[in-house]
Amino acid sequence: MKFFLSVMVFGSFIIGSLALTNCRTYELTDASITDEVESVSTEEMVSPQISKASFTFIDIKVEGDTLIATVQYSGGCGNHEFEIETAGFLMKSLPPKQPIRISHRSDNDPCRSLIQEEIKFDLSSFRGTPDGITVLILENWPQHINYSY
Repeated sequence: MKFFLSVMVFGSFIIGSLALTNCRTYELTDASITDEVESVSTEEMVSPQISKASFTFIDIKVEGDTLIATVQYSGGCGNHEFEIETAGFLMKSLPPKQPIRISHRSDNDPCRSLIQEEIKFDLSSFRGTPDGITVLILENWPQHINYSY
């Protein structure tokens, strides 16, 4: 776990350094803008139509290393995927705080049923210290979540 934390700190330092040293201004020409638009259009035609979709949290709880979220969304005939990810850097506080978000992607499901589903996520990658508590700050959820390990 110490190795993981040191890798995270070192990685954050490298990313921060690159962000500060690569602040340059480039002149855009009409040709470069046209090329970029054409490449995006080609990618959109090839890739499946998965886009962000709205949802509402009904309940959130933590059991062991698992976050259990009860969510509600509109659909019923398409594919729906939920992912958990960081929404910022780990805050150096006692206990440490980690902003996170759950994203919902769907293939433009045309159905209008109101679906309520329980989804589970592994939280072990969000541990802020080797042993103890990390406070998770979930985007669009009003309360902080205590994750004990």
